[in-house]
Amino acid sequence: MNAILVLTRSLLRQTIRNRQGLFWTLFFPLVLMFVFSFLGNSQSRVNLAVVSPRGQSAAVMKVFQRSPLFHVTKMSRRQALQEVQRGQIDAALLVPLAAADHTTTLTLRYNNANAVSAGQVVGSVEAFVAQADIALSGRPPLFRVAAQAMTHSHSSTYLDFLLPGILALMTMQNSLFGIGAGLTRWKEQGVLRRFRATPVKPVQLLAATIVNYMVVGLASAAIVIGFSTTILHASVSVPLGPILLVLLLGMASFLSIGFIVAGLSKSQEATIPIINLISFPMMFLSGVFFPVSSLPRILAHIVQYFPLTYVADALRGLMSGQLTLGASAFRTDIIGLVVWIVVTGLIASRAWRWE
Repeated sequence: MNAILVLTRSLLRQTIRNRQGLFWTLFFPLVLMFVFSFLGNSQSRVNLAVVSPRGQSAAVMKVFQRSPLFHVTKMSRRQALQEVQRGQIDAALLVPLAAADHTTTLTLRYNNANAVSAGQVVGSVEAFVAQADIALSGRPPLFRVAAQAMTHSHSSTYLDFLLPGILALMTMQNSLFGIGAGLTRWKEQGVLRRFRATPVKPVQLLAATIVNYMVVGLASAAIVIGFSTTILHASVSVPLGPILLVLLLGMASFLSIGFIVAGLSKSQEATIPIINLISFPMMFLSGVFFPVSSLPRILAHIVQYFPLTYVADALRGLMSGQLTLGASAFRTDIIGLVVWIVVTGLIASRAWRWE
């Protein structure tokens, strides 16, 4: 036990002295959080230009200005179309002279260079016009929607959504690159072979290495959570026990995968591409930056079994207040991580080579 503590202290001291590695481990996620914190934290509004006859301008403007969803500007037809074409505003609403004997068609001209934002703009305007039409005509609506949240969730901004994903991503990157690339480098340099000639047992060295990366991973997570909640004002819950459990299980699963990579790789040049091949699909498909539900159905069904998906879903549910220790969804994520640890641990025990 004393040997493991001494080795762990030595490895931690080495990690702290490696300034470049420390930057990518601790400070790069902070930079990422700071940049992405500006996305989605302000209310998304549709910049709408209204082109209407002089007598109707005030009435149309007044209708749209009642909704906080729109930022409305009165423009001439030429100026409005030019602004839409240049991407300066989202859309231009062309209002013709109103006629009492038939339906008035409002023409919405929008820039479809960005299909996602274009769909949001068109949908927002159509829904608002339909709602306004019902209100003006006095007809009672056929349906009403009573929206009810699953729980009293704390999450309300993109930053709150992103924070658990970044924590999950850090868990994967630190563990995979730390063990995979680090042990492969030691094998290349003969460090592991020389350790076998010392009184230090191989199990003690591996245990100290695992403890070192777990301590660094937990410290990184604590710094990112503290930075996000105090500086960026993320409104998330931080149940320490469940979050610690998820982080430890996540690190254990990715450390096991890292051992497999380090055991099979003969050089560091071969290790990095393998790690990238493993980490990149999970980074962009496991719900770190956007919900898994936005993926095609078949792909979403596949990625739900990725270890990073289990970590991201569990952390997001806990930090948003939607999951507790007794929730079935939380148990599913924990069981999924345990299965990954057992399976990859067995494979790593057979794939590991000291030289």
